[in-house]
Amino acid sequence: MASDKNGTVIVATPAWEGHSSALGASLAHMAEKYLVRIVQSPITQVELVNDAVRRAVIRELEEWDDAKDDRALTIVCATPDAPDALEQFDELCEALKIRTDRLKFAAIDQETAIALSEVCHIKDISKFHFSSVMTPKVPGSIQELADLVARREEEKELCLVFEPAETSGFLAKKLVANGQRVIRMGFYKYRPQNLAVLPPTDVQKWWVVLNDSDSVLPVAQGLKRQAVNFSNVYWIGSRPSIGLALKKILPKAEFVEVSELRPDIILDKIQNHIRPVAT
Repeated sequence: MASDKNGTVIVATPAWEGHSSALGASLAHMAEKYLVRIVQSPITQVELVNDAVRRAVIRELEEWDDAKDDRALTIVCATPDAPDALEQFDELCEALKIRTDRLKFAAIDQETAIALSEVCHIKDISKFHFSSVMTPKVPGSIQELADLVARREEEKELCLVFEPAETSGFLAKKLVANGQRVIRMGFYKYRPQNLAVLPPTDVQKWWVVLNDSDSVLPVAQGLKRQAVNFSNVYWIGSRPSIGLALKKILPKAEFVEVSELRPDIILDKIQNHIRPVAT
C-alpha cells in the first residue's frame, strides 16, 4: 500500500462511466513517489445523450450548414469534457471531417484546448496545434471566451457550441447576444455521483482536486456527511471561479491554485505546500 504521509488526494473531476478520469489515473501512477494516497471520486459521470437526441444534433447541423459552404465554422468547447464527448460521437466526427477546411476552434481553457487538438488528430477531423485554439486568459471565463470568439468572427460564421444537454446553454446564449449564428450541440450530459467513502487514515490531510466551480458544493456536502474536518481540507484547481465558489460556501477554506491540472504540477504543489516529508 502506498504511503499517505502527505495526505489523501480526492480526485473529483468528471469521468466516463466505469472509468477513472485520465487525471485521476495519472495521479495514481505517481502517488507513491509523492507519499500520497489517491481516491478516485468523480462527482459527476459523463455520458452521451441517447441515440434520438444525437440524431437530432446531426440533423440540425445539416439543416443549418451545407457541407460545401465556404463560411467559417467554429467549434466551441464549453466544458473540459467536451473533447472526450466528441471522441465518443462518431457521426459528429464524420460530419466535421467533411468540413475540415472551414474549421476554427475555441475552448474554455488551455487544458481543454490540448484535449480538443488531440481528439481532432485521433479522429482525423483536423490537425492543428493547441496554441491555435482560442482560449480566455482567465481559465473558465465564459464571458471572456464569448467576447474572444466574437472579436475573431468572420462574415456569417456559424458557431457549434458543445455544452452539456441539461445546462441552460449560458455560453451559447452569450454568443447569440453578441449577434452570432449559433447551434447549441448538447450531445453529452452529466449524472451526479456521491462522494466515495474515504479510507481510514492517521494523516488527516485531504487534497480535493476540482476542474469547475459547480463541483464545490456537492463535494463539500459529501465531506460533511463523512464528518471530515474542513480545516484539514485543501482545495486544488486551475480556475479562479473555484476559489470564488469556495469563499461563498466555506469562507475559511484554503484554495490552492495551480497553473493547470497536470499531475506533476498538482503533486509538486502539494509537496511544496507542506514541505517534503522524509521517507
